[in-house]
Amino acid sequence: MRLERVPTEHGRRLAETQSAEKVRLSKTASLVLIMIDDRHAKLLEARGFYIEVLESLGVESSTKVGPDTIAIPIFEAGTRINTKFRTIAGEKKFCQEPGAKPVFWNVDRITDETLKNEPLIITEGELDAIAAIQSGFGRVVSVPNGAPQREGEDTSNRYRFLDNAPKALHQCKEIVFATDSDGPGVLLMNELALRLGRVRCRWVKYPKVCKDLADTLAMFGQRGVVETINRAQWFEIDGLYRMADLPPLPELTPLDSGFPGLKDHWKLRDGDLVVISGTPGSGKTTIANVIACMMASRHRWKTVFASFEQVAQRDHKRFLRTWRNAKLVVHQTPEEIDQADAWINENFLFVAPGDDDEPTLEWTLERLSTAVVRYGVKICMIDPWNELAHERPGAMSMTDYIGYALRVLKRFAKKTLSPRDRGSASNEDAANRKWPLPNAVPLRHRR
Repeated sequence: MRLERVPTEHGRRLAETQSAEKVRLSKTASLVLIMIDDRHAKLLEARGFYIEVLESLGVESSTKVGPDTIAIPIFEAGTRINTKFRTIAGEKKFCQEPGAKPVFWNVDRITDETLKNEPLIITEGELDAIAAIQSGFGRVVSVPNGAPQREGEDTSNRYRFLDNAPKALHQCKEIVFATDSDGPGVLLMNELALRLGRVRCRWVKYPKVCKDLADTLAMFGQRGVVETINRAQWFEIDGLYRMADLPPLPELTPLDSGFPGLKDHWKLRDGDLVVISGTPGSGKTTIANVIACMMASRHRWKTVFASFEQVAQRDHKRFLRTWRNAKLVVHQTPEEIDQADAWINENFLFVAPGDDDEPTLEWTLERLSTAVVRYGVKICMIDPWNELAHERPGAMSMTDYIGYALRVLKRFAKKTLSPRDRGSASNEDAANRKWPLPNAVPLRHRR
């Protein structure tokens, strides 16, 4: 809902429509309290306030904390329960009646049925709230005790006014925070948003020379207040965006691995999670290794193997040499072996746990992430899954744990294996050679 208000004589007319009881109370109060005197009236008018509006809200002159003091009454259900005193010139001083119940100033506006469809505006101080009221906004309240002065401050009592607020506060569909733009004001805004729910909250951004609504009224008048509130922005909610707010992503071109029979059914893309399953001895590892070799030759994709059943120096080296030269190692010349080893060193990395290492999922992902960042790896292979040291909480079933682990792996793939602009190999060998099938490696040469 957009907060549509136009600065008119609405503020002055509030003097006729506000509760007459408040005015009577202010006129019959103690001799220390009188209606706003001429000096105070001039100070307040210089800041853009209408004296009629202030008096309609029960604001009076006082000497409580100094000669330039005003008293701001606080009502609940039409009954005056507290008075806040503050200076309007010279040193800033504040106080209120000791032991008074902490409630929002102007709290009755929250339950006003005539305003229930309007957003609720919450300010840091009463004069800020009055600036909004004078500018035509009816459903406005102020916190009773300002902003916390530092992060980590004991909040056990500071936000008791929220506990004392009417239930209608939690039924407001939209809340606008107009707290000060300084550090304490920002802290107050975020604390309130945390307690009231960010999903329904907006915040105002003031003109550069202003830190609150009272400043805005003094500098830019009622129209400035109206425009400032109407520009209130929604709190960002992680994971929810308009399409126009999302950053552009590069097009992901699915790449054919060259594995026989897969071209029309499955291709590889950056950031995908692939699970190869099958019965023991059915060739899962061989298929995965062959695809890694093909992607290295066809598209220059590097692979890091986290293989806990294969020894890099024996099993991986033998397989990769055999695949590269398309013949068993015993039939390769020293020159062919040297060329294969150079190709292996350029395109493959290996996660090799030490004797004292426990290869948990977290431990393994840290090594895989390092390979991606430092060496530009595009394929991270964990094989086999059951050889990881799975730290499953006792209360979590195996099914739930597998689901959790898959989500972790998907996030890792999306976050770490980000798209990179990597050219494809164009050499004749990669394009035209006859690729060996997985079963081209005799079983006796596989561990």
